Amino acid sequence: MNIRRKMATGLVVSLCGLTAIAARAETQRYSPEPMCKTNNPPTGIAAQAREQIADTPRGQIAYYRLGNGSPLVLVTGFRATLTEWDAAFLTELAKQHDVIVFDNRGVGRSEPNASTFSIEDMARDTAALIDALHLQQPTVAGWSMGGAIVQQLAIDSPASIGKLVLLSAPAPGSSGTPVSPQVEAMLSGKPGVTLHDVMGVLFPAADVDEASRCFKQDMFTPADYGKHRISAAVTAGQTDALRDWEANDQAAQALRAVRIPTLVMSGNEDTVVLQKNAEALKQLLPNARLLVVEAGGHAMMYQYPAGLARTISSFAGQ
Repeated sequence: MNIRRKMATGLVVSLCGLTAIAARAETQRYSPEPMCKTNNPPTGIAAQAREQIADTPRGQIAYYRLGNGSPLVLVTGFRATLTEWDAAFLTELAKQHDVIVFDNRGVGRSEPNASTFSIEDMARDTAALIDALHLQQPTVAGWSMGGAIVQQLAIDSPASIGKLVLLSAPAPGSSGTPVSPQVEAMLSGKPGVTLHDVMGVLFPAADVDEASRCFKQDMFTPADYGKHRISAAVTAGQTDALRDWEANDQAAQALRAVRIPTLVMSGNEDTVVLQKNAEALKQLLPNARLLVVEAGGHAMMYQYPAGLARTISSFAGQ
């Protein structure tokens, strides 16, 4: 009987904790924004952009710099090049920010001879780029795996960051909910996986057909960016890095000491990095705000580029 009472008490406490987390989350419903916003060949911000190379103690890092204003560094995700940011999203951010997008190690022209791909490695690369560009207290935003990189950066180099934005980001260790094997298979780049399959995990069901038509068209595609492919070595390295992150309880504990103002954003229809991860990050980070985007998928910057960018700009400017 005592055991049953203890179990019941524990369950009540757990449920109360989850209710408290949900109560602290804000909900945002953005106005619908059409996809297929840009045309090929590149126009607008992509046409003006030129690739640059930063020489850092950790090797060369390829990047683009867009707009003017306060510095904003964007860190991209699993098996992604810098072109996979939505061009309209970058255009809106560049109205108020000096936006820096770059390729992670082993991708494009960034440290092409890289042999290790841990989250710690990529966080140190990001810190080296911030230092090489002499950025003062930038807002640093990470999407998906980039969100894990940004968390590690905040643990290792908190003084180099002004604010954090975590988009569809995985929480570390047992606090997080891992990506399912089925979703991982869709994002692995293996033969037989179609663009429609990938869109099916990046977007809510209602948006998959439109995303399949528009995703490549809406990407940030500078004219001078080469046709870079993600190698098998990079895929394997990043996969292992994410699995290590999913087991990294030390990082989860370290986040409790990170006092940097943080905006955590999650789509309530994200099937890649479930909303539970955002709720866990809100619990771990003492100065975090959680914003749940209604009808948002994993790649919600393609669904709501202007709305999402304005929210980030408003947070960065506070």
